[in-house]
Amino acid sequence: MTQATTPLREEDLPILDVSGADFQRDPHPTIAQVRASGRFAFSRRGVEVLAHDDVITLLRDDRLVTQTHSTYESYGAGEMLRAFAHDGLLSAMQGERHDRIRRVFLAAFRARLIEDERGRMRAVASRLTDQMLAAGLPLDLVEGFTSPYPMEVLCHLLGIPAADIPEFTAAATQLHLLAQVPLAPGFPKIDAALRTLWDYCAELVAERRRRPQEDAISALIQVQATAGRITDSELVWNIANLIFAGQDTTRYQLASSVRAILEVPGLWDRMAGEPDLVRQVAEETFRWYPVVNFVVRIPREDVVYGGVEMRAGRRVILNFQAASRDPERFDEPFVFTPRPVGRNDRSFDAPFGLGMHYCLGAALARAEIQEALGVLTSRLTGLAVDGELEMTAAAGMLHGPEAMPVTFRAR
Repeated sequence: MTQATTPLREEDLPILDVSGADFQRDPHPTIAQVRASGRFAFSRRGVEVLAHDDVITLLRDDRLVTQTHSTYESYGAGEMLRAFAHDGLLSAMQGERHDRIRRVFLAAFRARLIEDERGRMRAVASRLTDQMLAAGLPLDLVEGFTSPYPMEVLCHLLGIPAADIPEFTAAATQLHLLAQVPLAPGFPKIDAALRTLWDYCAELVAERRRRPQEDAISALIQVQATAGRITDSELVWNIANLIFAGQDTTRYQLASSVRAILEVPGLWDRMAGEPDLVRQVAEETFRWYPVVNFVVRIPREDVVYGGVEMRAGRRVILNFQAASRDPERFDEPFVFTPRPVGRNDRSFDAPFGLGMHYCLGAALARAEIQEALGVLTSRLTGLAVDGELEMTAAAGMLHGPEAMPVTFRAR
């Protein structure tokens, strides 16, 4: 009779040192070394799932759940974060409540609506490029382009006046602290930022109820009553979440996409005037430098997966940095190789989520980055990094340039 194999515990797994100097400098060699010894590791963040197919499988496994309002409460989170997590984080919801809220908010991200916004995206990108060309060099690409661009596009889509953007941009940007590990030191700033967003969004909803307009927020208010009732708190907090999620992720991903292109000699100039190549390159940048390093899942019960014990209540890290360059999934994973969209076996969609938790704004983010890269490559040449990149923490959940000094000239 064959004896059952004893599952590996956390302490049996190889260590992934996410705090070490090598990881901070460039995480990929460290990850690759650990990945070569197996599909799982352990770090100060929790059990690390490194293989692409395991990450995809566990994203769909309903025995593992996202951090919820009660999780944040157990960490000692303040009132605003607990309220935001309870009513505004769709990724933390399950079942009927999730489906009811998601139905309403899908109205703001219909595919036709996103396609209709592409002209606006190009117009915003062109105006920001004009401002870059008029500014002195070197110029911070994040401050001058990748930060204002997605916020302006999103606000136009939702119907938020451009003049109001400065009111909440700093608050939305401050919410990147939700991705830090450990989380607790950021609680005071997170609560203050959420208060700012709540106050602004609540007043905006009240104004649209008094005077509806032809915009997404007015449509959301109308759908709220017809396609599944949601509470006012759910409506306001999910609008706030759209502002936060649509700003931080796209500004980091777009800057990372430019960074990836500049690492391939001649690619920037090849992309000028080639829309098909722009789309292929944009898709490969999602794999090369995914803006989301990892997501956290919490087992509801003790789970054994792949011969590894995942204990109830303990953090499981679905590591996108590892999965996006997994040699068992991608040929030449450490070579930047764009492929035709539609026949792209290098697509890496995991950071957008899967199934019922697939990101509402995924199509918008893709379109924004495609159009921005199309405008930038057609308008600028000689683009080069001029100085040190200021990056978010390599071990943080969101990753990308905080500052990116560049020089360039008009094409």
